[in-house]
Amino acid sequence: MKQILAGALGALLIHGVANAAPSCSRAGAERVNVGDHKIWIETSGAGTPTVLFEAGSGNDSTAWGDIPEKVRAAARVRTVVYDRAGLGKSELQPGPFSIDTTVASLQRALDLCEVRAPVVLVAHSYAGFIAQLMAATDKRIAGVVLVDANLASFFDEAEVKHLLDLYQPQFGELEKAKPDAARVLIPQLLGYGDTVKRVRQVDFPATMPVIDIVAEKSWGETEARNQALRRAHVAFAAASPAREEIFVPGAGHFVWRDKPDVVLDAIKRMVEKVRAAR
Repeated sequence: MKQILAGALGALLIHGVANAAPSCSRAGAERVNVGDHKIWIETSGAGTPTVLFEAGSGNDSTAWGDIPEKVRAAARVRTVVYDRAGLGKSELQPGPFSIDTTVASLQRALDLCEVRAPVVLVAHSYAGFIAQLMAATDKRIAGVVLVDANLASFFDEAEVKHLLDLYQPQFGELEKAKPDAARVLIPQLLGYGDTVKRVRQVDFPATMPVIDIVAEKSWGETEARNQALRRAHVAFAAASPAREEIFVPGAGHFVWRDKPDVVLDAIKRMVEKVRAAR
């Protein structure tokens, strides 16, 4: 599962704070104060719905490359990218890790930037957990595009234990080589069990339009594990007629790097779905 930490730990093993305005300017990039830390967020373009990009574990907003720009050009929408706490240009959030505080920080940043409904949420990898909580609790979310994203249904106790057994022996090396990343990734991984339990407490709304993109070469370290991941996604998509699964042969975990047109088309179609429903 070299990709489960969304590149930061896998890449390692393989190869002054600015003052923030109390609210967001609604255009451009800045740090906004969400309470006990500051989040870097960038809003660009105009049009509805707003397309919000949520990067995977260990990645900041730059992981999306030029995808947001291409979405703006193709779909005539406003886009929002941001760095989760402790990543990129955002401050580390004080206190113990919690998926709820992660989601609350995002919601506060969106409030400050006056991001209103409807919103299409594009979530990669670990951000699938965030997408489920947002879809269940934030009325702004009108559609979701999952990009080889985590589903809580896959992570039973045995799977969480497997992750910890795999990565805990590597924590020391991560702390030495990438101390900033370690301060984010280690608490997040140690909290995986609690995160999964929390996400399972809420339902992904059955009527929420979802396009679920699944990579052939996902983050599993074996073919058998990747097949198990796909089965979980097939079951998720089959649970509601509002959900569509797209299997992408030959694509790796960062699907848009291998098959950008697949991801762009999915986002454009979701934008059209949301527009048609308004």
